[in-house]
Amino acid sequence: MPSEIRRLWSVAGGAGLAYGISLRDAPYPDQAIAKVLMCGFLALAAVHHARSRERFWLCAALAASAAGDALLAMQDLPISFVGGLGAFLAAHLAYCALLAPLRSPLRGWRRAALPLLWAGAAASYAAFFPQLHELAAPVGIYTVVLCSMASLALFARLPSIATSLGGLIFVASDTMIGIDRFLEPFTGSTYAIWFSYAAAQLLITAGILSRP
Repeated sequence: MPSEIRRLWSVAGGAGLAYGISLRDAPYPDQAIAKVLMCGFLALAAVHHARSRERFWLCAALAASAAGDALLAMQDLPISFVGGLGAFLAAHLAYCALLAPLRSPLRGWRRAALPLLWAGAAASYAAFFPQLHELAAPVGIYTVVLCSMASLALFARLPSIATSLGGLIFVASDTMIGIDRFLEPFTGSTYAIWFSYAAAQLLITAGILSRP
């Protein structure tokens, strides 16, 4: 990873850590701004990526993710959750467009992870379904697109396994959101969801940005 990209990626990691620590004081003024800093710095790192197609789709995914972060942080807005869901749907579609051309045969642990990913997603959706009501279709579509992104991350031919791990962790993070919202809130959910999400974004981008 070139030095300028590495520096901005590290700053993004620091911003993600700082936001996670700040959650002990949430909600607080300008929380949405603090929340989008991580994706903002990752997008700045992505701007320096040498491959133009990957640069475009990575910036698009991070911009949509930042919009989703901001919407989910503004919980007083009536469209907070649904708007955030739509923004992250767009982010995952952008990640799919980014990762699809990098597809290679599955080997080793990735071959085992793929069916487990989809089985886990199906089981989670079935558990959430009785509480979804009018959100049943949007959440179902989101789940399919999210798992497609994670699947393409598993298939991607990259210098490291970072992006593959990031895709799986993203699924885990969103599953925790579903558990906390549709089943039963659990202790430490805010921290678990944020730090797993931050790790997912950092890992996905690290794998892509490490390509020369």
